[in-house]
Amino acid sequence: MGSVGDKKSMKIVPPGKKKCIWMEAGVVSYKLCDNNYDCSTCVYDHAMQVKVARQKETIAAKPLEVQPEKFNETWVEKMMQLPASRRKCRYMITGEVGRKICPNAYECGNCSFDQMMQERIQSQVLPIHARNYIGGFELAEDIYYHEGHTWARPEYGGRVRVGLNDFAQKLVGKLGRIELPDIGHEIKQGEVSFRVRRNGESAQVLSPLDGIVAHINDQLTDHPELINTSPYEDGWLFILEPTNLRKNLKGLYYGEDAQNFIREERERLFSVAYNDLSIAADGGVPVEDIFAELEEKNWAKVMKDFLKT
Repeated sequence: MGSVGDKKSMKIVPPGKKKCIWMEAGVVSYKLCDNNYDCSTCVYDHAMQVKVARQKETIAAKPLEVQPEKFNETWVEKMMQLPASRRKCRYMITGEVGRKICPNAYECGNCSFDQMMQERIQSQVLPIHARNYIGGFELAEDIYYHEGHTWARPEYGGRVRVGLNDFAQKLVGKLGRIELPDIGHEIKQGEVSFRVRRNGESAQVLSPLDGIVAHINDQLTDHPELINTSPYEDGWLFILEPTNLRKNLKGLYYGEDAQNFIREERERLFSVAYNDLSIAADGGVPVEDIFAELEEKNWAKVMKDFLKT
């Protein structure tokens, strides 16, 4: 009896988690989604597709000798066996919509509803639920940070929203203009992806990830100050279709590591710029606009140093 209870408890989906589409379709008994329902970039989905294809080839080659296999149908095939009224759209599965039945045989790339939802989701900015303040610099939780002071936040559909962190926006100061990459442009982790300008001075900024630019924040054209007032929400920069997400994330700071990184950067800032900055070295809150406290040549040097360009 105890073993049955234990087995049932393993089937519970934890709060905030969702079933993998292979579990939803009934192909596997238990698997949670860890890739924001972006099956096209999911290692597990790719492996399962290959597994099913190989088993089908084996069955076709030796139909009388092969015993029934556990995985001989894909999740799409399983879902398509259901009555039309039970073929849940992936946006229903994830809870984005209350009820929606798939009308397109799960070919999301050709679905007008999927395109509409992607446009709506891209325009939405997910709120930051928890923030830390490290020596006066704001750090949002559940976000990955690059050493060049950009941030990356994986979102629904496997895409990643990118921005400039609070430490960087304080270095830059009040922005005059920002030059973002074009939609469709491919950028690489650790390479220059955009520029920020102020008072005739400019600074290059590195991308936190590899990917294709899928969307940009058009509001920054007329209101670049959003980066200063809301670096983790309204001041986001662009959205990437990542091309090497799992590997890239391993090279970023997260959680406690991110906090330690900002602490170290703060101390380094004081050590390299103490003579030029009117900042208290006793742990006080840093100035909101470091640019205004530096001479032009010193600002350019500090920016290159901290933005890793």
